[in-house]
Amino acid sequence: SERLGPRPTMRLPPTSVTAAKSPAGTIDERYLSFCVDLGMIAQPTRFWNPDGSGETVGERPPFDFSRPRLRRLCGALSPAYLRVGGTEADRVYYALEQRGSQPPPPAPAGYGTVVTGGQLIAMGEFAREAGLEISLTLNAGWGSRAGSAPRPDGSAGAWRPDQAVELMRFAEEHSIPISVYELGNEPNAWPLFHSPPLFVTPESYVADLAALAAVRDVEAPAARLSGPGTAFWPAIGEVPTLLLPSLLRRRLPRLASSFLPRLAAASAAAEAGGAPSPCRADILSWHYYPALSDRSPLARAHPATPP
Repeated sequence: SERLGPRPTMRLPPTSVTAAKSPAGTIDERYLSFCVDLGMIAQPTRFWNPDGSGETVGERPPFDFSRPRLRRLCGALSPAYLRVGGTEADRVYYALEQRGSQPPPPAPAGYGTVVTGGQLIAMGEFAREAGLEISLTLNAGWGSRAGSAPRPDGSAGAWRPDQAVELMRFAEEHSIPISVYELGNEPNAWPLFHSPPLFVTPESYVADLAALAAVRDVEAPAARLSGPGTAFWPAIGEVPTLLLPSLLRRRLPRLASSFLPRLAAASAAAEAGGAPSPCRADILSWHYYPALSDRSPLARAHPATPP
């Protein structure tokens, strides 16, 4: 793998926190929750290599939700949300008809991995026994856009809800406690994670979110929508602000800057114009990275903050 050299020293100003005499508000008791990456569930499994040399693909068995000790430990953390998502969420195909333990068939064109109906049922049983609600990241990658023409703003074709509809019906049929659906994972970083680069502007993401809302209203009206789940670093900002030496040595894909502010403006404009479905998420989400693993190229290549 490519090594980017020693990591520059970050010089950040000291931070102090002063506690108020009285609470400013009360958060939901499920606020502190946890996640299982879909890369550990879908097959072939795909996750970080411990030595930092990229990913392991297919070398580990899929996540086992049936472990009694795991259920007991997670039950002690309830009430909470179990988020099932991550980068792999935008590559996964839902093979809902497959229930057995045999390996699933290869993913269709446009997809990278497969999660089976049997795995989703096991996930639901685990969540119910542990007292958890599931927040599931839906595929908004290339496979979910097959057959859609590119949009005038340069975005990939519109998101298609076909698999999401099947999944919502499957969850209802098998009492899988999915109470939150998130549309894609870190859309501001899609051009860097997908090949060919997947580019969707915040404005087009709003249109995709409206399509998901229309489906949710029919198939899972009690569920809430979450998004956009953008990537953000406190010292270096969103993905488009990163100036990685490894990327500068080759042509950069197109990236959408100021994703969250543009998303908010586009949502407000669409709703003011009488959009038939809500154009905003019920839960605003972003991925805050206050620290980075040494395995990450970003940790070895981000610019040092001036003293």
